[in-house]
Amino acid sequence: MRVLFVCRMFDRVAGGVERMAIALMNDLVERGHDVSLFTWDRANAQPYYPMASAIRWHRLDMGDPSRTANAASRYLRMRRFRSLARAERPDAVVGFQHGPFLFAALSLVRTGIPVVLSERNAPDQLDHTRAGRHRRAIFVTMRLARAITVQFEGYVQRYPAFLQARIVPIANPVYAAKAFAVPNADKAQRVLLSVGRLSYQKNYSALVRAFALLVPSFPDWQLRIVGDGEERAALQSLAESLGIAARVSWPGAVRDVPVEYRAADLFCMPSRWEGFPNAVAEAMAHGLPVVGFRHCAGMAELITPGHNGELADGNGDPPALAAALEPLMRDSAARGRMGIEARRIAEVYRPSKSFDDWENLLSEVARAS
Repeated sequence: MRVLFVCRMFDRVAGGVERMAIALMNDLVERGHDVSLFTWDRANAQPYYPMASAIRWHRLDMGDPSRTANAASRYLRMRRFRSLARAERPDAVVGFQHGPFLFAALSLVRTGIPVVLSERNAPDQLDHTRAGRHRRAIFVTMRLARAITVQFEGYVQRYPAFLQARIVPIANPVYAAKAFAVPNADKAQRVLLSVGRLSYQKNYSALVRAFALLVPSFPDWQLRIVGDGEERAALQSLAESLGIAARVSWPGAVRDVPVEYRAADLFCMPSRWEGFPNAVAEAMAHGLPVVGFRHCAGMAELITPGHNGELADGNGDPPALAAALEPLMRDSAARGRMGIEARRIAEVYRPSKSFDDWENLLSEVARAS
């Protein structure tokens, strides 16, 4: 089977979309399939994550991939992609996220080449972003997809009825950890960890404010936020203004994230919305109980309160988040018990199951074309 993937930008991007796309492409190559990739990157782009050498990476190299192109440039890009697709003759094209999908689908009109949309966020994203103003148009364009993948069964019903028949839930793979976070009652310094992009979606201001409420009662705890992004300076200023700058560390993006999980005592993800929150799943796989907001898409699907973590009421309220964190920060025995339960996530979301589901879907799409 020949599969062509379309993604926006890979050049040294350490994001969840890029990581999942590369993991899927690598697995399909290992299974003997012919895989190629098309991105908007410049000619010298390099991936952040290891990518199989057998994958043919076609870099568009037409202008700045991080900027919105004008109409003339978009037309030229579509012509380039259509020509490439005809040369590649894929059995299926997979667009990761709506933008790359729509680009591919419009470029391939009347070619007979089927296009699959891999949606990487819950539709709840539209409740939090300006794209929500175009909700109806976005859903209508999804009808161009031969199939649509989402990450949890519960997301299907959040889409219009006219799309639901073509939606297939496929969860992200969760890899078993090689070593786990080990509870230590005598530990002098404890770490509340979060891992993610410092962005509007991840809503780290809520976590910083929640931690500030807890600082007086927990002098032995530090907040460590691993990642980088456009809100870094504003978040650091917030910590300064709250008087907790010395209690918060910002190491930036790190390559060996498992080291961070193993050194932590508790994990928190304060996101406004997610698709499949990879960092949450990875933290659990390393034996960390997790706290997140109940009304953040993806959190309630992974966190069972009192079992492998806790859910704060609502979505975005710092006092509610502090109230959910407080009992776990206070009780090391509860953290240890929940951490053991959290590890089971790697059994539920085995990589082989996720990649089998993808292979089966793509095979069905290819056979039907």
